[in-house]
Amino acid sequence: MKPSHRATASICRRLAAGIVLLLCAAALAAGNAAKPTRGITLTEDRIALVIGNAAYRSDPLDNPINDARLVADSLKRAGFSVVLQEDLDRRALLNALREFGNRLNENTIAVLYYAGHGLQLRDHNYLIPVDAEIRSEDEIAIAGLDLSFILGRMSYARSRINIVILDACRNNPFAGKTVAAPRGLAPMDAPVGTLLAYATAPGKLAADSGGGANSLYASYLAKHLLTPGLPVEQVFKRVREGVVRDTRQEQVPWESSSLQGEFAFVPGSAVARDNTDLEAAGELAFWNSIQASNRPDEYRAYLRQYPSGRFVALAQSRISEFSAQAEAARPSAQPDAPSRIELALAGRPDMLPHVGDTWRYRLQDQFRLGDLFVTAKVDGVSADGVAETWTTTADAKVRTTVVPLAPGFNALPGWTLAPPEFAPYLQASALLRPGQPFAAQQRRVEDVLIPLRVAVVGEEDVVVAAGRFRAVKLVLSGQARAGARGAARGGPLLTEQTVWYAPQVKRIVKHTVSTRVGASLLEASSFELMEFKLN
Repeated sequence: MKPSHRATASICRRLAAGIVLLLCAAALAAGNAAKPTRGITLTEDRIALVIGNAAYRSDPLDNPINDARLVADSLKRAGFSVVLQEDLDRRALLNALREFGNRLNENTIAVLYYAGHGLQLRDHNYLIPVDAEIRSEDEIAIAGLDLSFILGRMSYARSRINIVILDACRNNPFAGKTVAAPRGLAPMDAPVGTLLAYATAPGKLAADSGGGANSLYASYLAKHLLTPGLPVEQVFKRVREGVVRDTRQEQVPWESSSLQGEFAFVPGSAVARDNTDLEAAGELAFWNSIQASNRPDEYRAYLRQYPSGRFVALAQSRISEFSAQAEAARPSAQPDAPSRIELALAGRPDMLPHVGDTWRYRLQDQFRLGDLFVTAKVDGVSADGVAETWTTTADAKVRTTVVPLAPGFNALPGWTLAPPEFAPYLQASALLRPGQPFAAQQRRVEDVLIPLRVAVVGEEDVVVAAGRFRAVKLVLSGQARAGARGAARGGPLLTEQTVWYAPQVKRIVKHTVSTRVGASLLEASSFELMEFKLN
């Protein structure tokens, strides 16, 4: 039986680093045949709490009820179990959040949408119930409910993905009563596994009406979250583009994200669109909202939203400045000397990943309309290999697998939408050298098992969405007689898979697969890195 993520991580923590590396090297030296891949799949539990507060005593709002109903309907259509609550007083609001928090667990996808009044006080954000009577600034914390309450519940439950949407940046209904309370909501760091979405930038106000029954933000959100296969980050990017355009940049929706997995509200393939002018306007507005910030997380949020954007270099430069300042403030420390075991190893122990390392890829296939996005995250490293969790926009499953370090194909359990990866962590061995001999490999295509020759071609520059990398190029190629299903097409079955590895990434940067029977193309796919995070 395959150990759970926690068990794997616990075992890894108990192993001394030198022993782990020595065992990994021994596994490589024993032979090039990969061990069978082990893995499981889990189906997520989608739950949502949608709240619309409009009937305020001092300043009723026009749209929150309509907005909440619109978003709730869209979430139901996306497969969520939705609880819709309207015009809650403080006790009812607390009970709704408490019950929602009690439903969370490690396998939930949780969405909280709140439309109504919200206020900030000393860097905390408060949801305001309809019975609130606030006569001074200090009463905000008593009359309202601190958003940190539900964020804490989400963090404790370790839900796989949490999405908190605050359509709560309307005008301050207590202006003149509170003492110089800041406008809008305060920026907050998203807890691990959480995306915080604001209807407008921190400290700014959002319009209550979009000229109809719903606000602009809710209208675009309800529309775009139903796009099949669209990653959640892209959903909010499209929402921002629409709102920015319709308000002429007066309202700029904003997000803070620490999501570690892949997620689409509606599974499927995302279809690319040609709308560069609209996207450029959204990017410019986003950048204008953070360009004077001294918070590095806001520049990281920009890089996540626009990894190939116009201001990437400037954002990276500012992050580097903040990092240098933080490093200068730390006391100096001598680096640990390498152990005798590490010095004796013939492999590259520095290329082994660490728990929490994450890579996000885009999968494109000539025979499928649209792109898929997948995320791999390391849960543990042991003598058996690297334990990974995989999530995709293609379905609602969480897959786990153990990737051996020795050369071989790694097939995900229950995943047939792409050819398997070849030895993602091969850089941790001493095998990526031109002329390095490899044992023959084999891969099944349709009903044929094809023998493959493996060759390290050399180094070259490769450009992907995550950047430009100097990478080692490895090619697997082979042919076989076509099977029963391909015999009618005539000719042999020929396949080639090219893999690029970059030291900065510690994993595959890109791989392409092409397979033909005679003149007929059977496979034509590419798998390229969009972004990554190493611990």
